[in-house]
Amino acid sequence: MSLLAPLQVHAPFDELEPAALELLAARLEIAYYPRGALIVGPAAGPAARLHVVKQGRVRAEAALGPGECFPVGALIGRRAVTNPYTAETDVFCWELGAEDFERLRELSARFRAFCTDHLAMLLARAQRRLRAEAAESVLDAAGMLAPLKSVLSRAPVQCTRDTPLGEAIARMHASRVGSIVVTDAAGRPEGIFTTVDVLAAAAARAPMDEPIERRMSPDPVALEEEATLADAALAMVRQRIRHVVVTRDGRLAGVVSERDLFALQRVGLRRTAERIEAAPGVEALAAAAADIRSLVRQLLAHGVGAEALTAMASALNDALTRRLIELAAARHRLPGRWCWIALGSEGRLEQTFVTDQDNALIHEDGDAASLLAFADEVNRGLDACGFPLCKGDIMARNPRWCLPAAEWRRLFEGWIRNTDPQALMHAAIFFDFRALAGEARLAGALRAEVLAQTRANRAFCRAMAQAALEARAPLGPIADFSADRLDLKAQGARLFVDAARVLALAAGVADTGTAARLRATGEAAAVEAFHYLQLLRLRAEGNALAVGELNAIDRRLLKEAFKQAARLQQRLRLDFAL
Repeated sequence: MSLLAPLQVHAPFDELEPAALELLAARLEIAYYPRGALIVGPAAGPAARLHVVKQGRVRAEAALGPGECFPVGALIGRRAVTNPYTAETDVFCWELGAEDFERLRELSARFRAFCTDHLAMLLARAQRRLRAEAAESVLDAAGMLAPLKSVLSRAPVQCTRDTPLGEAIARMHASRVGSIVVTDAAGRPEGIFTTVDVLAAAAARAPMDEPIERRMSPDPVALEEEATLADAALAMVRQRIRHVVVTRDGRLAGVVSERDLFALQRVGLRRTAERIEAAPGVEALAAAAADIRSLVRQLLAHGVGAEALTAMASALNDALTRRLIELAAARHRLPGRWCWIALGSEGRLEQTFVTDQDNALIHEDGDAASLLAFADEVNRGLDACGFPLCKGDIMARNPRWCLPAAEWRRLFEGWIRNTDPQALMHAAIFFDFRALAGEARLAGALRAEVLAQTRANRAFCRAMAQAALEARAPLGPIADFSADRLDLKAQGARLFVDAARVLALAAGVADTGTAARLRATGEAAAVEAFHYLQLLRLRAEGNALAVGELNAIDRRLLKEAFKQAARLQQRLRLDFAL
């Protein structure tokens, strides 16, 4: 086993099953390649061996270092490699023949998962390490990434639509629960009746023989049992509820309450949401904004993933912005119908710690002066809460971005017809808009018209794709990365955001979030890479990254993320003939 000891320092070989390790011990060999030697190239025919770098550096699309495997894709596809692999220095490799490679995949589920989606596997390892390093768990050892079924400790209390109100309340009391789920004959949830509904029924002096269907809340929020605790927490904040129904293949499996999720927490997701809702002014909202940032830091330290984390932060920031809008609207006589729209990262629900304001107003030919005064108060309030004023003045208080619906339509039409750099810059910001407050139908109508135009205008989408390709993944042909310090936004997340926007606009996809756009356009493989870059931005509380300070797993993850970005950009080149 001495041959395996140095190999087991690297993922996934440190987690392989005993039978897989026995195969490696019996069949693994070590090979040497002098500097400049071709290790494997396209002319060699179908790939014959798995190579794992033991020492030295291999040149390929990006430099490969110790612990990195190649050519996995060619071995799985039983084809030749598409790029040559050359020894950049003197190189030693662990090697395994193609037949033994297939046998290893059969023996080891972990190795099989690594071959098919090694970025996701490495990311899961990084998250486990974060949780292991945390002093205490948010909820339990599994943290907020645990499935809902892990906290279902009792059978759900349930009844049918015709159950008398008094009987339903008696069942809740006997079981000491705060809710009862109303189900149909097949066990599918139709409604929920909670202690809040009990109080409402008592206040209305409802007769105890009244069917519960008259007092239940219909169509309760339901998640499948494999959804995470983080998903349930986010649903509670967004829907302002205290219970989430858990289902198994659509049938009732249990109920998760706010108390189940947060009784053991020191971080107060619900408390923060309630503090925002009850805030009397900007000072209280600024304190709530500090709570949001503190909450994100704590959840980040306990290994909550970037997708759930940015969604939670964005939902709370949305609630804060809506409260500011409510407070400001009460002090202004706002004319007609209007809609406050979020742009940029806020429009994509991808806010991190470093986020300035990007917003605008759509109205129906109202009094612009009163709307601008209202918008100025909201913008200044957001600034006081830690969301700096936009340096480019892309804010609702700017008369350029507080326009009637008809003007917005003309503006977007102009951007789509005109492919000059200024139009493309505006497109990159404004095409990620979503309604945040007011008349959402104004934003919906605008979006429908915009998508119809972008889908039909190939020249515009091609120009957008060309602009998206101006930034390149910072991978070096010799070193892992082209620089020692990287900007995770400009050189990282932007590559995914820009590509996803182009693909979505060309396909008429209404989603504004990068992950949703990637999934909707057939690029789900890039989602994990994007979220990993977002995770690094959250951990750094900014965009600057010193590559040399990364550990081995994060270094590999970062390189794989940039490879995904390069592949995504290659699709843009192919799709738009660039």
